[in-house]
Amino acid sequence: MKKIVLLSLSLFSLAILPVFAIETMESTMNVEASKVKEVSPDTATIRFYVENSGINLNDIKEKNDKIVNAAISAIKQKLNQNESAKTIAFSVNNVYSYKDKVRIFQKYEVRNGFEVKLKDLSKISEIIKIAMDNGIKNIGELNFSVADGEEACNLAMSDAIKIAQKRASYLAQASGNQILKVKSINPYCSLNSNIIAPRFYANSMTSKMADSAEASTVIDSIEPGVINIRAGVNMTYYLK
Repeated sequence: MKKIVLLSLSLFSLAILPVFAIETMESTMNVEASKVKEVSPDTATIRFYVENSGINLNDIKEKNDKIVNAAISAIKQKLNQNESAKTIAFSVNNVYSYKDKVRIFQKYEVRNGFEVKLKDLSKISEIIKIAMDNGIKNIGELNFSVADGEEACNLAMSDAIKIAQKRASYLAQASGNQILKVKSINPYCSLNSNIIAPRFYANSMTSKMADSAEASTVIDSIEPGVINIRAGVNMTYYLK
């Protein structure tokens, strides 16, 4: 009987022995680098709007459609195969006034919009002038961008990685270590378009200058500028 008890105690003792995990200590280094590149835009997008108001909704819509269709038709004659002009907006708002807490209908406000995309940036002024000559009273934002943004970002991120590698090599050597291999790499890139908002209105500046050389000077002074590409990378290296 005693032997059986002793054997049971021995087995129980083995079962409660602590288990120690063997951990491998890794030496790593984290490095960040960034790169800002300037590239010339290769695409321009111009948005035009027509706004009119009145009591008869059909009459206003017909008036807006006539102006927009005439402008788009004239503009398309100047476009290349890889350029376009298309409708982007149409809205109708009811305008009310209030008297003695009673809402009274006043008029309709109708807004039409279309967008022109250009690859030949030298035609920007010409296209704007054509739109104005065909009754467009509101030139909205002018957006400059890079068509192949992914490729531009890839090149900028590649430069950032080269900077990070050089920096990691220098730091490892300075600290008495050697780079073994890359543990992780996290790149990022932002490519923001360059937006200009001329905001030409026929009932203000443009109407006063429509038949003058000053109007042409204002439009011709629009410059595309450059697009800033901001790329960076966060890299972790194993050291030995």
